[in-house]
Amino acid sequence: MIKYIPFSGGERPFSTAVRAGDTLYVSGQVGINRDSGQFPATVAGQTEQAIANLKAILEQEQFSLADIVKMTVIVTDKANIQAFNDSYRQHFPLNPPARTLLVAGLAGEALVELDAIAVKMGRK
Repeated sequence: MIKYIPFSGGERPFSTAVRAGDTLYVSGQVGINRDSGQFPATVAGQTEQAIANLKAILEQEQFSLADIVKMTVIVTDKANIQAFNDSYRQHFPLNPPARTLLVAGLAGEALVELDAIAVKMGRK
């Protein structure tokens, strides 16, 4: 079974997520508050918001942060990696997912972007 979760908030050439059986592939989430349309001013604030956005998508499909097995992270500045890690670590204190971190430009006011692969299976 493959289920495409469409992007809400306008027409985009990608899905917010794609579920293939027990695996959920979530497109990149930036730290924008979906209600206000505002970005927090700091990397820590944007990290918290990006994780909240990611969590909302996971929960829509009955997944949780604990189901994430792989995360890709993009930050706009190497100087922000420590602040990002400090916020990120709070959400993955045990058994953190495998992760790739890239430094690259992002659109608009985004300082961080996260995408994830989650698998609905028991964790050891």
